Amino acid sequence: MGSPLSPIVANLFMENFEETALQTATLKPKVWLRYVDDTFVVWQHGAEEINNFLQHLNSQHPSIKFTMEMENQGAIAFLDTKITRTAQGSLSHQVYRKPTHTDRYLNYRSYHHPSVLRSINKTLVKRAYEVSDQAHLPGELKHIKQVLKRNSYPPHKISTELPPVRNDSGTQPKSRVILPYMGAASHKIQRILREADVEVRHSSSTKLQSLLTTHKDKRHSKNLPGVYRIPCECGKVYIGETGRSFATRPKEHQAHGRRDERDKSAIIHHAHTCEHRILWDESRLITQVPNWYQRRVREALEIEVHNTVPQDNGLHLSNIWLSLLDKQAN
Repeated sequence: MGSPLSPIVANLFMENFEETALQTATLKPKVWLRYVDDTFVVWQHGAEEINNFLQHLNSQHPSIKFTMEMENQGAIAFLDTKITRTAQGSLSHQVYRKPTHTDRYLNYRSYHHPSVLRSINKTLVKRAYEVSDQAHLPGELKHIKQVLKRNSYPPHKISTELPPVRNDSGTQPKSRVILPYMGAASHKIQRILREADVEVRHSSSTKLQSLLTTHKDKRHSKNLPGVYRIPCECGKVYIGETGRSFATRPKEHQAHGRRDERDKSAIIHHAHTCEHRILWDESRLITQVPNWYQRRVREALEIEVHNTVPQDNGLHLSNIWLSLLDKQAN
């Protein structure tokens, strides 16, 4: 889970699984459609035989167990599509929303680039045209307009027209740059860079999630890479970063102390020079950061905001960011 290869590996496995299962089945479905591990089946052999077919599927591999949902009142949901059997014997289709769906989307007043806000409208409309048949399309478009209004979208910013297909066959810019979105200033910077044939993409600004500490108990946090602190009894701390398990770093600092290798550990040098006691039991991981460069940046930021022992400041930070840190501290 989480790996970019996961869907590919899952599809390869399930292709082999379904090929074997369908070839060895006594009775086969009329239609078998699959998306990763979700299947849509049209069965023509009766309710009793479909239970036997389910047992056959679940006997193929000990780790693959299917569950089954039958149509209810001539309708069934498959992914985000509701499929209904009509009186004429054909199948109609429309957008399906779970009963727990709240119709809450990114609010128009939220601090995001306008293109991000427009994409909400475009995505909903595109799905409506692709999923809904002609009988259900007008109702779905009407629902989208009502939902976007409830999410603070101005009426003149709401469109129910199918978005045009992008044509990327034109001349590509010389270079691209990703900048944090900062409101009107970002639009001015984007116009200036566009004149220099530089395409600007914007990233989201700092989210509340990244500023708040999780309430969950991090039982295995010592096995994670990141930025850590080791405190001294005088109130000062040592800030460091590691790409390995955090649990190994205090032990390595202690080993430097036993071997009197003061030049290899700033906290050991401070403790020996000032005759202070290091509070090893209060050492902790400040934050988990797997990426090396992001770890270096976070380490430099933590050194700036903490009262540290004399140590290498690590990555050099521009004075622009230091002024922001001072404002945040005040």
